[in-house]
Amino acid sequence: MDPRFSAQDVVRCDLCEASVPSMYCDICHIKLCIPCVGVHLSDRSKEHKVLPFEERGSTTKCPKHTNKICELHCERCNIPICTLCVSSMEHKSHRVVDILKSVTTKREIIKKDLQELEKDIFPYYQTAVSNISGQKADARKNSQRLKTFLKKQGEALHKEIDAVIQKMKSEIEDMEAHHLAAINKQEDAINNTIAEIEQTTQDLGKLLITSDVCLVFKYKSRTKEFRRLPTQFRVTLPTFTPQKISKDQIYQQLGVLSKLIITKEEHCAKSKLER
Repeated sequence: MDPRFSAQDVVRCDLCEASVPSMYCDICHIKLCIPCVGVHLSDRSKEHKVLPFEERGSTTKCPKHTNKICELHCERCNIPICTLCVSSMEHKSHRVVDILKSVTTKREIIKKDLQELEKDIFPYYQTAVSNISGQKADARKNSQRLKTFLKKQGEALHKEIDAVIQKMKSEIEDMEAHHLAAINKQEDAINNTIAEIEQTTQDLGKLLITSDVCLVFKYKSRTKEFRRLPTQFRVTLPTFTPQKISKDQIYQQLGVLSKLIITKEEHCAKSKLER
């Protein structure tokens, strides 16, 4: 059933209030039933354009020629145009089509998109969102199961592993300190270079405006030096691999903690001209 004619929102003729108007005046913007079309057109004091109700809204006045109605559509510019616009240089060689045909085509596209959204896309999202609660429940169950296993494993290991755990913690802290020391050293180098670049930038600004030619001739470029970035590090972070519990070899059976590996790498920044 056409939603225009539903019991909750009955569309009526604006002249006689008869329900289900099948026509529409796109100039006066009023709904008309068939018997009232002639009555409306009899008013010759202004222009009218009566269309089937489904084609309402396809009439618009030309913004450049206000006394003309846009009967065409320029496909390149994607705007309604009148017959005078067609002959202008602005739309020369542009492909134009009947505006009703263009509106009909566009509405068909809209209708197709609406159907796809309602029948395919929206239900898909509804299904997807309905599965979310189940996924959350599964995640919570799995998390709880893992924590239960972990608790049991911890209880089994607790009496035997305190000393080994403390030793490994110390190793981790030592590696962290080593790692942070390397990072701090790199940070200091970068900050020092930044300070030098800032000072050099200020000096260069002064050189550009100085009247002392001798200072200009004494200038030596450090740009090549600054292109070489401070030494970078390739870091392989420690990992922990758990082992099967063994009272005889607690340290090895608890897990193997790999060492922190820091290797130096040098990088050279390319200038815009080199690119």
